[in-house]
Amino acid sequence: MATSLAVPTAGGIGRSLGSYGVGIIAGLGYRIVSGMVGSGLIGGAIAAAVTGAMVRGPAGEIIAVNAGFSTGQQGFGAIGLGDMGGLFGGGQSEDTGLQVI
Repeated sequence: MATSLAVPTAGGIGRSLGSYGVGIIAGLGYRIVSGMVGSGLIGGAIAAAVTGAMVRGPAGEIIAVNAGFSTGQQGFGAIGLGDMGGLFGGGQSEDTGLQVI
């Protein structure tokens, strides 16, 4: 994929600052909603859906996907499946009693 770089323009900087502001507001919205419904798998899904619906267009979809991804990582750990129950070889290691400094 080719990427073009250019000298920043005032319009481009303004749009980027606007996007940054949308991200801040969406983050605050997510925090408020997840505080009400929880931040586990189901609460996180609700918070991601509500936050994604707050922001119209592709930015809302991106925010929802990002929030869902983050919630999935945290949620599986919260229910004791951080390594998917050892499914992928991430089981507990044996304690040999040795300490490495």
